[in-house]
Amino acid sequence: MDKGALVRTLVIFGVILLVWKVIWPMMNGGSTEKPQPVPAETYVNAPDFAPDPAIETVPPGTTAPKLVPEETCNIRGNRFDAELSTRGAALVSLKLSNEQYADVRMVTSANPESPIERWRPLRTLFREGDAKDQFKYDRFNWKLDKLGDRGCKFTYEDELVRVEKTVQAGERPFELSVQTKITNLADAAKKHDFSIETFAFYKNADVKGHLGRVSPFLSDLDCGRDDKILRKNKDDFKEGWLSEPGADRFAAISNYYFANALVPQGVPATCRILAEDWIEGGQKRDDDEAGAIYHAKLDYGEKTLQKGESATYEQIAFFGPKERNILKAAGGPNKKLGDLINLGFFSPVAKVLVGLIVWLKDHVTHNWGLAIIALTLVLRSLLFPLQWKSIKAMVGMRRLKPEINEINKKFAGDMQAKNLAMMELYKKRGVNPLGGCLPQLVQMPIWWAMYTTLETTVEMYHTHFLWFTDLSAPDQLFGSIHIPGIGHLPELGPLPFVLGIFMVVQQRIVPQQGMDPMQQKLMTWIMPLVFMVMMLFLPAALGVYMLTNSVLAIIQQLLVEKFAPRPTDDGPSKKKEIEVRVLGKDKARV
Repeated sequence: MDKGALVRTLVIFGVILLVWKVIWPMMNGGSTEKPQPVPAETYVNAPDFAPDPAIETVPPGTTAPKLVPEETCNIRGNRFDAELSTRGAALVSLKLSNEQYADVRMVTSANPESPIERWRPLRTLFREGDAKDQFKYDRFNWKLDKLGDRGCKFTYEDELVRVEKTVQAGERPFELSVQTKITNLADAAKKHDFSIETFAFYKNADVKGHLGRVSPFLSDLDCGRDDKILRKNKDDFKEGWLSEPGADRFAAISNYYFANALVPQGVPATCRILAEDWIEGGQKRDDDEAGAIYHAKLDYGEKTLQKGESATYEQIAFFGPKERNILKAAGGPNKKLGDLINLGFFSPVAKVLVGLIVWLKDHVTHNWGLAIIALTLVLRSLLFPLQWKSIKAMVGMRRLKPEINEINKKFAGDMQAKNLAMMELYKKRGVNPLGGCLPQLVQMPIWWAMYTTLETTVEMYHTHFLWFTDLSAPDQLFGSIHIPGIGHLPELGPLPFVLGIFMVVQQRIVPQQGMDPMQQKLMTWIMPLVFMVMMLFLPAALGVYMLTNSVLAIIQQLLVEKFAPRPTDDGPSKKKEIEVRVLGKDKARV
């Protein structure tokens, strides 16, 4: 690629970017997105149940009842502590016990000071569609019976119905068992529609990525049925709710490291998911302060109860980190919550890499940072046969250097004849100039799978190694730097700069066959600079992998230079093993 071609490429790219980001939105009057067709939530409240003041207004001419003081119940579970309230019989907070996860909020809200009742996880509703005669009210205050520090029992009763909702700590880590029993107290058959829901709230600023790094809070909404996964992201809900009938595995909200999942026990349900826009006055949908309420619901549909008849609904609720050994058994047999870990397009390869790095950590290194280094060594060893093909192609090209120089000199002004002569030379000498490319392409799925593996390994969350305080976050040893007129740069550490130096060294000693000087300059300086800047934002675990890989590549190339040094003669071949003759305007022979 000559300088002019490079400039043209950059100009074309700039024009495309300008049209995409500026001109097209202006021609279309800004955003063309329609408001979500999500029905407004309207409820019939019990006389003593006050609406949420943060999001609900009282109709003119009416007076809202005062908020009934909430009673709370605390549950000490396996690796978590949960707090539930009589307002909704749902979660107010859930804190993970491990110091590693001390800063994690498993219950998020658009109003952090006072979690909004209608968006509290484990909230249950009983009236939908035509199934409204069993319950007079959608929302009511519950009565509480504490079951020690392992559970809470909430009850509500009127002349039509009695409801008992029991929430207890599960035996497995990060699990709550939820049982809801509905008994018909009326003199006639009545219908209800039971559903249970979990929620999360994130602003756009929370889920925004930076220069190659995906935000760890970027969330999927997932429905698990049989061996299928319905996985959607925030932008897939422009038409409102999505449903998966017969979900027998889970309804979940899942980000890179943590998940909220409702797992039906026994009877399957319809999984319903939604990312509902949260846009305040004057905001646009993509503003940093705008966001979304994530809904994941199990809806059991209409059910008729005869006089005195009862119905019981049971679920396991999982609120915790996506630790792979925990997810294997989470929710019960055959629930496969491990599918909540989204390893992308190359997930089959990534699953193998995950298993390997976990094995190395547990049985060899007993340290995650050393496990990354060990995994890099193993991968380089396993891929060496492919590397060997590249090395042989490179050595073959080196031996042809004098002949190639002679051809370049003879056909300096005739590109077509030069190419024909080159092809004939490669054919006679049995050298494939592209022999080093195919092995590199074959390795690409493995490198990409390695990226997703390290990006989604919650076990590295807040894990220390060397000077790194958190392998899942960028290197931050030096802290943040403020530049007047620009603001604060990301928190800095030495890793990006060390990686940049080693990549420059690698590019300088590893020959780039077939590249013109401009391309070589780009590979030598621009590529390391790009990776150095990206590492300001990427997890340190990826930096450890890339640095180890770069060091190993340098060592490998130094060994190649020792046993197959580059030719020192850049002129024509001394042995005159080739002769270039011009046969015609578009023909050449070697």
